[in-house]
Amino acid sequence: MKVFLTITIDVEPDCSSNWVYSDPLTFRGVSEGIQQRLQPLFGKYNMVPTYLINNVVLEDAASTRVFQSLEGNFELGTHLHPEFIAPQKEHENYAGKKGIANCCFYPPEIETGKLQNITHLFTDNFGYAPVSFRAGRYSAGLNTIRSLASLGYKVDTSVTPHLIWNDKTREQPVDFRQAPEQPYFIGAHSMTTPDAQSQLLEVPVGIAAFKRNPMRELLVSGAGLRHKMRSHKHVWLRPHYATADQMIEIAKQFTNRYHDNDTVVLNMMFHNVEVLPGLSPYCATEADCTRYLHSLETFFQYCNQNQIQGISLQQLYEHYASQS
Repeated sequence: MKVFLTITIDVEPDCSSNWVYSDPLTFRGVSEGIQQRLQPLFGKYNMVPTYLINNVVLEDAASTRVFQSLEGNFELGTHLHPEFIAPQKEHENYAGKKGIANCCFYPPEIETGKLQNITHLFTDNFGYAPVSFRAGRYSAGLNTIRSLASLGYKVDTSVTPHLIWNDKTREQPVDFRQAPEQPYFIGAHSMTTPDAQSQLLEVPVGIAAFKRNPMRELLVSGAGLRHKMRSHKHVWLRPHYATADQMIEIAKQFTNRYHDNDTVVLNMMFHNVEVLPGLSPYCATEADCTRYLHSLETFFQYCNQNQIQGISLQQLYEHYASQS
């Protein structure tokens, strides 16, 4: 059995504590977050991240140059917040805006056009076409999948097993409760049903169903800060959403649950802006960022010690395709 870790990172402009884009628009989360903090850490532990870049970042020349000169192993893909790109583009000035639209609720021809445009923008910047994608706010539907396949994509990573998204911004629920926890070639008639004849690999976000325990509070002190962490029924393989110990427990749970599989995949996700203070809801101070990065490092150490191999989404597709 081979156990792989994919690290899928949504790449956004700098944000605020409620995900509103900075005003004026800045990109420290790329130049400092990725280039100075994340990529060296990944290299230290032989991890291979997949950076899923939204069009606001792709339109920033300095950010594009960062990715063009980035050292080490990584993959670049796309990440769509649909209101920021034509057709039916809602904002010309992105500063102070927040991505709240959902890809799958646009008319099919409009969504397909948006996917075409971000794909062309990526290709113009880097000289090759992307093969990996995540929908903003996990809002992928069947037209998303059909469009991605027609554009040459190989991997989608928008599905969140165990969860249903049903907030007021969505015209109807986006229901992934029945989705497999492990990668599958996605069916033509259901986002959560495997189909061996499909050409698009779904790599679900790593979310484990833990037995619910009585609510407990873990008080972590440091620099005068008390940080409250809660135990949840469904725990994401995601820093801040899970402690290093919880992420290790997810790795153990998946490895044990799928021990009969030839391949077990752990799909970690987070945003590039989470590793700098004040650019997301999660790390308000430099001390928070230090703890966040230490949690990542602890988990990577566990992976190295237990032969869990870092792999990009494209490499993972090639692995599955070779077995089919």
